[in-house]
Amino acid sequence: MIESISVPGPKGRLHEAAVAFPDDSAPPWPGVVVIHDITGLGADMHRHCQRFAEAGYAAIAPDLYAGGRVGCVVNALISSMSGKGEGYEVIDAARQLLGDRDEVDAQRIGVVGFCMGGGFALVAAADQAYAVAAPFYGAVPKEASRLKGICPTIAQYGERDLLFRSDAKRLARHLEELGVEHEVIIYEDAGHSFMNQLTGFLGKAGPYTPMRAQYDPETEAKAWKKLLEFFARHMPANA
Repeated sequence: MIESISVPGPKGRLHEAAVAFPDDSAPPWPGVVVIHDITGLGADMHRHCQRFAEAGYAAIAPDLYAGGRVGCVVNALISSMSGKGEGYEVIDAARQLLGDRDEVDAQRIGVVGFCMGGGFALVAAADQAYAVAAPFYGAVPKEASRLKGICPTIAQYGERDLLFRSDAKRLARHLEELGVEHEVIIYEDAGHSFMNQLTGFLGKAGPYTPMRAQYDPETEAKAWKKLLEFFARHMPANA
């Protein structure tokens, strides 16, 4: 079951977060910080938190937006590209909040992100605070040095995503250069956002953009299986 809590951000702002905990395994559980795409903390992130809980992981998804929506989107995008700022502070606060719970093993926390959140997840994972990283179709820094110290990483992209498929290839080169255990998977028939059930304008227009953004349940099932297999090697859920 999804619960709602508050995560402290800079300047005294509180950020909403969705959390979910396993029902069928004994604590302490490994944890996962789930970072949303540009659409914010909505039904998709709740769904992903719940499926992590069902797989044996405690999950938290912080809302990086607080205050005016447009300004927050812009600030979050700038923060994700700069590697510093309010977005990263909120993500780290969510990680600490999760790790401070008695039921969670603070040494076994991973990070997952989607699109904008995938870019955040990659750079956040380079601070050595995470056991495993799983970005989906996220932006990748130009220089490998920005990812120095990153944990084992599984990244998944769509071949039909004309804007981000080159990032997948760049990430594979970076991780190879850094000697990091990794899997970078590109799905031939998928575009952007294959893990996200887009609605509204984005849901209607997405397939016609260069990103070919569209939910794809078949690719999602394959990607989720790959993610859990990678997590099981590096941060297994409790039996």
